[in-house]
Amino acid sequence: MVSARTARRRAIPLAVLLTAAAANSASADAADDRRALVMLRVLAYDTHLADRIGDEVRFVVVYGDGEDGAAEARRWTTAFGNVRKIKVAGHTVVVTAVKFESPAALTRTLSGLRAAALLSCDGLGKSIAAPALASITRARRVLSFATREGDVVKGLAVGIVRGDDRDEIVVNLTAIAAEGVKFDAGLLQLARSVKEAR
Repeated sequence: MVSARTARRRAIPLAVLLTAAAANSASADAADDRRALVMLRVLAYDTHLADRIGDEVRFVVVYGDGEDGAAEARRWTTAFGNVRKIKVAGHTVVVTAVKFESPAALTRTLSGLRAAALLSCDGLGKSIAAPALASITRARRVLSFATREGDVVKGLAVGIVRGDDRDEIVVNLTAIAAEGVKFDAGLLQLARSVKEAR
């Protein structure tokens, strides 16, 4: 259990990161690096994380077909690589890019890797709809991330999305619970909750 004091200490760095996104706009690479860092910080707020990891925290970047999908996967693995010195819950983070082939193949991959989290690349929606991806992440107890609010409304757990002034953390509380995640109050105070579409 995380104390209220610890939650407040964690909230400060995450709030600073989100505010820094407003000053951004210098480069898309810097924005991606910041979003990758925010995703790792969000993952650290999961008070049930220790139940879902081994010696390392495995984060899977799932991408769709074509050169656009591969380019997006490279972009995100580079962004996570740029913040690779960050540890989550005292563990090294390992990021793996996985091309979506089928729901069964993705389920096997997540299970084999013992993945803690997954980022759905924007182009992945052409290969698998967000609700179908959400059914996999919920069954495997993998925290799902997206960069589009619509994917969070459709069943993924957390979105790091562009807002009017800065990036926002958008959460689907139904999805979070279904994926076996429990965030402490510090994160939920910084996030905006959305209802899942029926």
